[in-house]
Amino acid sequence: MDQEHNAHIGEVPATNLSDRHHGSERFDVAALRRAHPIETVVASSGVELTRRGQGFMGCCPFHEDSTASLSVGGVPDRFHCFACDAGGDVIEYVARFTGLSFVDAARALGSGTVFRGVQPASLGQVPRPARPAVLTTTAERAHAINHLAWEFFTTPANVSVAESYLRDARGIDVGALCAAGGGEPVVGFARTDWRALTRHLLRRGVTDTELLELDLAQRSRNGDLVDTYRGRLIVPVLRAGGLIDGFIGRDTTGDPRAPKYRNPTRTPTFDKSTALYRPTHHGLDRDANVVVVEGALDALAIAATAALGGELSMFAPVTTSGVTVSALQAHAVLALHPKPPVIALDGDRAGREGTDRWLRALCIERGRPALVSRLPDGVDPAEWLQHQGVSGLPAFDRRGCLGVTTDTPRPQLPGRDLVRICFEEPGEPVRRIVDVLTQLDMRMRGGAASEFIDQAEFEMTVRGWNPRGEFARSARDAIGHARRQAAAEQHHRAQAASQGLSQLSTDTPRPDAHQVA
Repeated sequence: MDQEHNAHIGEVPATNLSDRHHGSERFDVAALRRAHPIETVVASSGVELTRRGQGFMGCCPFHEDSTASLSVGGVPDRFHCFACDAGGDVIEYVARFTGLSFVDAARALGSGTVFRGVQPASLGQVPRPARPAVLTTTAERAHAINHLAWEFFTTPANVSVAESYLRDARGIDVGALCAAGGGEPVVGFARTDWRALTRHLLRRGVTDTELLELDLAQRSRNGDLVDTYRGRLIVPVLRAGGLIDGFIGRDTTGDPRAPKYRNPTRTPTFDKSTALYRPTHHGLDRDANVVVVEGALDALAIAATAALGGELSMFAPVTTSGVTVSALQAHAVLALHPKPPVIALDGDRAGREGTDRWLRALCIERGRPALVSRLPDGVDPAEWLQHQGVSGLPAFDRRGCLGVTTDTPRPQLPGRDLVRICFEEPGEPVRRIVDVLTQLDMRMRGGAASEFIDQAEFEMTVRGWNPRGEFARSARDAIGHARRQAAAEQHHRAQAASQGLSQLSTDTPRPDAHQVA
C-alpha cells in the first residue's frame, strides 16, 4: 500500500475514529493529492528544498537532520527520508508533521488551514514541473551500463573490502551464499574516490546523460560529474534472469552527514515503488518462507545464514528497502510462493508502522494470510542473526510455529493486529473485520483458521465489541456461510468436469486452503 491509507479507493469518509457511526463528509483522496503538490506542501511547512534529479531534497523535519536526507517527489507525489524512513503521500506528510489523524489531515489540507503560523520556505526553489523529465536511455542500454558498473564494483579488491566489512562489522558471512550461486559475488564496494566510476564508464563509451539518467553520477556544485555511490557497500537489484535494474548502497564510512542507504532515483529500469531486492533468485522448497524485511542487509543476512545452515531453499528474504509497500510490491511478494509470507521488520516504531502497512496490503486489501515475527525492541534481523547465527533462523520460519509459547521470536498469526488496524481505519469496523476474517479463513486450514479467529474474537472482547458473544456468533455465521457456499461451488465444478463440460468458467473458485505452519 506504499505507506498510505486506502490508496486504492476514491473516497475516505471523514469520521472520528472513536465514533461508531459513519460521518457524512467524504474526501476525494486523489483530488486532494492533485490539488496540493507535495513539494509545495513540504515547502509550506518550512522545509527548504532544492532540486535533485527527478525531485527535490531537504532536511527531514521528523528527526535531527543536517544532511538533506528527505526526498520529495523523487517518486511522483511521495516523500521519503533515507535516514529515518518516514514516507508517504501529501496527506501522510501533513498527518506526521502536525500529529493529526489521516482523516483530520485530509480535512485540514482541503480547507487550507494546515501549517498556519509556520514560516514557509521559498517556493521559488520548488517550481512544479510541467511534466516529468523524459528519460532518453533505453532499458536495454541501461541494463548494459549497470552490468559495466557492477563489474567495476566487484573487482577482486572491491569484493574483498565488501565481504570483510560484512563479516567484521555486521557478522554476515556470504561465503556459502556465493558458493551456492556458482561463486558469483553478491556484494560489491564503491570506494571514496569522487570520480572513479564516472571515469571508468566514460572510458567505456557511456555518456554524461546516461550516467545521470541511471543515477550513477550527479552534478557537483561547479557542474562536474561525480559518483553517486562513494564509500558504500553495493548490492544489485536483480531480475530473475540476472539483469541489474539498479543498485542499493549502504554507507560504510560512519559519516553522520551521509544517509545510511542510497537508492537510485527513478531510472529507465528502477522505480522504488515497484522494486524488490532479493539477494539471490534461487529455487524454493514447497514449504519455503518468503520473509519481508526492512533493509538490504537484513535480507542478505537471512540468505547468508540460511546458506550457511544448508537451508537456502527454505528462505526467500525480500525488501522494498524501507517500510513502505505499493500494490505492485505486495503482488510481487505474493507471487514468489503460495505459502503465507512472514513479515519481519525492525523492532522499532518505524518497523511496527511498516508491519501494519504490509498487513493492510496483504491481508485486508488482498485477502491473503501472512504471519508476523516480532524481534526485540531496537533489533533488526541482521543484528538478531549476528548474535544467534543459524539457531536464530526459526524467528523467520513459519513451520511448526502455531500454538508455540516461547520467549524466542517466532512467526505468529496477526488476528489481534488486524482487528486493531480495522479500528484505526475510518468508518464502522465490525463489518470490515468480519469480511477480513471470512476472506482469510478461506485461505487457511483447520488449526490455523481456528487460532486466527480466536485471536480476533479475543481482541474484540478486550475492546468491548463482543457483548454476550455477539461478534463471535456473527463472525462464525459469516464464515460458515462462506464455507458452505465454497463447498457447493466445488461440488458444481466437480459435476461439470465429470460431465465433460467446459472448465473455462467465470466463477471464482474457492482458493486452495494453505497450511500456515
